Amino acid sequence: MKIKSLYIIVISLPIVLQSMGQDVKKFIGTWEGKLNVGNELRIVVHITADSAGNISSSLDSPDQSAFGIATDKTIVKENQFEFEINRLNATYSGQLINDSTINGTFTQGAALPLVLTRKKEDAVQLPDQTSTLSLSYKNIDVSVRVKNVTLSGTLFQPFNSKKSLVILIIAGSGPTDRDGNSIALPGKNNSLLQLADSLAEYGIASLRYDKRGIGKSQPDTIMGEENLTIDNIADDAEAMYNWLMAQGYANIYIAGHSEGSLIGMMIAEKLKPAGFISIAGAGRKAGDILKEQVAAQLPGLKTELDNDIDSLERGLSVSTVNPSVAGLLRPSIQPYMKSWLRLDPQKIISRLNCPVLIVQGTKDIQIKEIDAKNLYQAKQKSKLVIINNMNHVLKQVNSNQAKDNINAYSDPGLPVMKELVTAMVNFILQTR
Repeated sequence: MKIKSLYIIVISLPIVLQSMGQDVKKFIGTWEGKLNVGNELRIVVHITADSAGNISSSLDSPDQSAFGIATDKTIVKENQFEFEINRLNATYSGQLINDSTINGTFTQGAALPLVLTRKKEDAVQLPDQTSTLSLSYKNIDVSVRVKNVTLSGTLFQPFNSKKSLVILIIAGSGPTDRDGNSIALPGKNNSLLQLADSLAEYGIASLRYDKRGIGKSQPDTIMGEENLTIDNIADDAEAMYNWLMAQGYANIYIAGHSEGSLIGMMIAEKLKPAGFISIAGAGRKAGDILKEQVAAQLPGLKTELDNDIDSLERGLSVSTVNPSVAGLLRPSIQPYMKSWLRLDPQKIISRLNCPVLIVQGTKDIQIKEIDAKNLYQAKQKSKLVIINNMNHVLKQVNSNQAKDNINAYSDPGLPVMKELVTAMVNFILQTR
């Protein structure tokens, strides 16, 4: 049983959803079960669907601290539920017995019974931040047409400010929408929605948008990941910036979260915005971070993976991929990897000719303080703000337990930290 190869990689990978019929509601939700592999391993399956009926799923193995493993294929047919995870050589096939039980088999080398039961919701629900927004602004739907996709976004325009200053907020890695939520994670955190709402209270407008293939930004045809590069993602961000210019905004700031920081740098170098804000952005080349992650989780593969990453960074394809990292290096994702690994955020940020703010939290388990300090060293005229106890999704976490930190990724009741909002507002007031 090789389930120990489950792991989290901080990487932006396109997610292709398997289109199904409309009758999938009975499967939507979170399901839990236990695999008996000599000892019991808890397995959690999250099943979601968009408004068009496209269904997807992801897997957690909490006992191995592995969360958000996206499946490569999810199939629902009548009462049958199946998924595949190619990089783990794992499949599941189950039958819906009643509205709370799926009786099936998990296969990974050996076939093992796995009964999934629907997770019961807590008796006390945490408040959804969307119900407590200030609403001191116009909420405007935005559509911007680019090649093969119409990007969908939301503009918050405060009532008490002139239409002159605005922030373009770029979401982070993976299948992340305009609100900062990912289909690869259970529940919502609404981090970017809360950030935009908080900025509006200070009279600052903002535009957020769903990345291509996510939320309402759906491509005209099925998007093959082999055709996607990081330059496509940057072109989308540039299109949203140009839309703001066309609306008459004179002072446009760019704020990028996580991988959105790198995307923001790429377009800021070209567009000369009023200012650039990096929030939890990497300060090292992606290959260095990936090597660090795999060395910690799969030390036996360090030399092999280091060589593979070095090859991709040089623009060379990797023909033979170890099954344990096939999800990271599969052939169809290698064009994206090549385009991403070549970029050095320190070099890019050093070339920016606009004011720069760098913000990092001390409880971020994905991006480290050294990343923020690297960016600051590369751009010493920038402003660096380290926020105590802020995690990667901009929420306060006082505990040092990884579980508590990860739980904040799915808690919309936790607001974004005020220190982040204050740092951004002060930066804008000082540079506008």
